[in-house]
Amino acid sequence: MPAAGYSTSSYAGVIAGGTDAVSNATAGDPDSLLLTVLDPTKADATHQPVSDLFGMVQSWIVACDLSFVDSSVHRPGILDPRSADFHGSLVRDHQYDFSFCQKCHGDDFAGGASKVSCLTCHSDGPTACSTCHGDIASSASHARHLGGGPLGRSYSCAECHLVPTVYTDVGHIFLADGTLDPPPAEVMLGAKAALTPEGTTRAAPPTFDPATQACSNVYCHGAVAGATGPDTAATNTRPVWTAPGTGQADCGSCHGLPPNHNGSTACASCHPSVVDRDMSIIAPDKHIDGQVELGDPAAGCTACHGGPANAAPPPDLTGASSSASLGVGAHQAHLTGAAHLRGPIACAECHRVPTEVLSPGHFVGHGPVDSSGLGVDGGAGVGAQVFPVGQPGPVLASAGGAAPSWDHARATCSGVYCHGGGSALAADTTPGLDRAPSWTSTGGLTCGLSCHGLPPAVSPHLPSMTRTDCASCHPRTVDPSGTLIISGPLGAETSAHINGVIDVAQ
Repeated sequence: MPAAGYSTSSYAGVIAGGTDAVSNATAGDPDSLLLTVLDPTKADATHQPVSDLFGMVQSWIVACDLSFVDSSVHRPGILDPRSADFHGSLVRDHQYDFSFCQKCHGDDFAGGASKVSCLTCHSDGPTACSTCHGDIASSASHARHLGGGPLGRSYSCAECHLVPTVYTDVGHIFLADGTLDPPPAEVMLGAKAALTPEGTTRAAPPTFDPATQACSNVYCHGAVAGATGPDTAATNTRPVWTAPGTGQADCGSCHGLPPNHNGSTACASCHPSVVDRDMSIIAPDKHIDGQVELGDPAAGCTACHGGPANAAPPPDLTGASSSASLGVGAHQAHLTGAAHLRGPIACAECHRVPTEVLSPGHFVGHGPVDSSGLGVDGGAGVGAQVFPVGQPGPVLASAGGAAPSWDHARATCSGVYCHGGGSALAADTTPGLDRAPSWTSTGGLTCGLSCHGLPPAVSPHLPSMTRTDCASCHPRTVDPSGTLIISGPLGAETSAHINGVIDVAQ
């Protein structure tokens, strides 16, 4: 193989440049690289054996101007793209009237009277798209849009340009008055760039600026705003067309990594049909397609969080499984009734449970949430809000006049009926009660030290009472041995304890 990309095995190879863009030969130039390496007085050991060609090659480059053939019709530069006599320029000078070429090369361009076929180089014919655009993939960012980009998605030419049916269509080579359309090629951004998915807004129509070579307000590069505004975590929503290979379309440029979320980069947790755990796009047709592919409809809630047992973490949206992680915490303790103080507590007792992925209140914004369901940074919260305002129906956490709240910074809840909140339980003055339990701590609850005393320090309880005395007044809640009465099938147990009503025998 020729070093540095140089080749002298074809005419095109001789006149072309190598990887360093230096030409092998330039018409009329006695200092052309090819002459330098063949000059017997300068040739190295590799080229010395063929230096006897120097005189002939010098005549061809300097005197004959790199002529491909000795023609009485065409000038020497007819096949040299760098020459003013190049046949492409000649065709343009004749307003792309190919009948001028057909006089000598035949109606089918196969040779005609000249016996020189145009099809040797232009196999599809001189008027085919590939004749002019065959090497379009090597120009600017074309390759990345035609299927060679890091995101794997392919776009048709029509997404950015008017694609003609035949080369003579108005707007391709010719203007409406029949004159040639001067360069550059017009960019007419299409439907994909102009997409405004449901729930998003755009500042202006998509445009391309020929001066800066940048596109703006294009959906494909994230320039549309969601319900809570633009994704400020995106690094580049105005890519420059002439700067390919500079990471302009890397993951995280069009949308943040993650997009203004709470720090998770576990994309596959919510978008398993599009991206895998290694953050590789596995379904290009579902990426940048005008809709956000969330979850797996077949898997339901567990497509994003939870597992076979139930939809509560672990894992959480970050992929974490430790209860020390805020997204995991004591979810399973509540869902399984692990402390055996009552049956499982439904998700809806603490969160607004959506009927579908895009239900209002499920994804309402970005960032951690406080007890009101609003983001701690003043914006809207994301995902499952804790004790959200306006929760429909009876909520256990608010029973007995309790005013539950969630402290995101401390990872604690307080004022919750289940943990001693509400007017009746708040009257219990037993010292040391833990009414603001840590969400991420382990060890469970202790009867008499967590929500109310044993007995509660409030009338009509007496300090001398023990656990076995509870059944005297609360026989539907606890048996004479002091054991809580929990019944029902596994996972659906029920109890009169922590059910929103203090059961007292009459």
